[in-house]
Amino acid sequence: MNPPPPPSSDNNSSYPPPTPPSPARLTKRSSKGVKYSFKRSPTDAASRVGGETTINIVNNFGMGSINHFTDAASTVGKNKNQQQIRTRRLLSWCMLRSCLIVILVLWGGAMMALLRSSSDGDYSPETAKEAQLSSSSSSSNSVREKKHKKSNRKGWFKKAKSKLQSSSSSSSNNNSQTNTGTSTTPEPSAINYGDLPSSTTAFGEDVAYSLAHPNVFRSNTPHAPSCQAPLDVADISFTLVSQLSFDRIWMIAQHCERWGNHPISVAVFSNRNATEVKADAVANGCTEEQLMVQTVNRAKYDPSGTEYPVNILRNLALSAVTTSHVVYADVDFWPASNLYSILSQPSVKERMASDPYLATVIPAFQMIRQCNAFRDCKDKNIPVMPKNKEALLELVDQHKASSFDPTNKGGHGSTKYATWKHQEEGTFVDLPCINSNRYEPYLAVRYCDKLPPFQEGFTGYGKNKMSWAMQLRRSNYQFSQLGGAFLIHYPHLDSKARMEWNKKPDLLHETPLDKLDGTDKEKIDWQSFKRARVDALFIEFRKWLGTITIENGKEPRVPMCDDAPNDDVKLWVHPAMIDR
Repeated sequence: MNPPPPPSSDNNSSYPPPTPPSPARLTKRSSKGVKYSFKRSPTDAASRVGGETTINIVNNFGMGSINHFTDAASTVGKNKNQQQIRTRRLLSWCMLRSCLIVILVLWGGAMMALLRSSSDGDYSPETAKEAQLSSSSSSSNSVREKKHKKSNRKGWFKKAKSKLQSSSSSSSNNNSQTNTGTSTTPEPSAINYGDLPSSTTAFGEDVAYSLAHPNVFRSNTPHAPSCQAPLDVADISFTLVSQLSFDRIWMIAQHCERWGNHPISVAVFSNRNATEVKADAVANGCTEEQLMVQTVNRAKYDPSGTEYPVNILRNLALSAVTTSHVVYADVDFWPASNLYSILSQPSVKERMASDPYLATVIPAFQMIRQCNAFRDCKDKNIPVMPKNKEALLELVDQHKASSFDPTNKGGHGSTKYATWKHQEEGTFVDLPCINSNRYEPYLAVRYCDKLPPFQEGFTGYGKNKMSWAMQLRRSNYQFSQLGGAFLIHYPHLDSKARMEWNKKPDLLHETPLDKLDGTDKEKIDWQSFKRARVDALFIEFRKWLGTITIENGKEPRVPMCDDAPNDDVKLWVHPAMIDR
């Protein structure tokens, strides 16, 4: 077969014109990043045959002319501007939200600081009164402002001052009156020395002097009755003794309810006078006869709230006791509702009458807070606080309560909680040994002259009660826990004193104390931290305690356990200070 003839340029040729090739597509980017597509049209082939080439530009938007491409580029620019506007608006909104979050965080921090400033974080009428009193130049101005005119207030103060100046008693008698004058409620028109905040300690010393000389340690309670005087079972009775800060005055009524109509002696760190504090407690359920109140001026001795004179208050409350025995418990540890009846059982009284150096351990428990908010939710906490052993053990089984402070095993670890769970009510279980110098149980003891006092040099938080337990052991007291009896801790927020204790050097944020070598410890300014100052005082106390001769030269009735840990590794002092 012969091949077809070549195409002719004659338009009348019977052969159809050649099919143009598929348009070629070229891609290119402009200087602004727009992608161009160059597409030759079908006529390009014919033009090419004729020696001329025409190019049609097809852009990414599918347009077929240069004019369309120009319009598309303009649209891209508009879209880009709109995107920038949306981006700026989004950034502005994010910045506004960030500012709002910062404001909320700052506001929350201010609220936390306000809550913490009252130690317990709770606002109450008593707290409001104290806040007014603190800002006043006179401790009696603000509270009476709502009740009397200014002239009447001045008249009241002049009357009290005149009565004090006209007193014919000596200064020692006045001191004694300070400690016991509030055991009875004065007539409304009468003012006695006990109404005013006390300026003296239980030992007749000025409070300021005692605070300024913390290393003055005492071995006994000379103003108490003799421990050698025989006691009959019928002579034994009990006073609940406690101390508290102004923001926990509301807890007194809880103690009155649980303790029953039996004696209670409290010392309150407040600018209010004893009559006002007692009136509040009576209005909330206490009785006039059962309650003895003394106060120490807060604004005068610790306006910052970090050097709370806890042991001065404890000794002051003890000084008003007239019963044979006392049960000591801080006000945030509430007694079981049957504690007094357990103590009053004949078998318990017989043991106490036979041994003046018996330290009866009242096991302490704690309940978890019933709200997650950073506040004191009384409305939820109080109804759950157990009043009897059955209710307590039910909370323990639900993991809502436990032995007190499991994070500090030495504090109450010597108490036999597992034994107590099944221990019969009113029975005693003697502790065979003490497993830590940090043991600090709450106790029922005989109030007599050989009873060691609380060492008043310990202020604020830390070692103020464990030092008392150490001295009791050194003084040959027998520790024995009582079946059925217990105290339950109210889950309050941290006090200012506790927060001051918690402050630590930067090095201890990175390395535990027992891992620091001597060189690192020497770099720390220990005296600038409350805990280190307390530990240094504790070392001095322990050396003094070693000089006390145990009666009959015997070993303590309750020795340290053989496996007791070395508590000295926890002290914030240089090792050389411990070895001295």
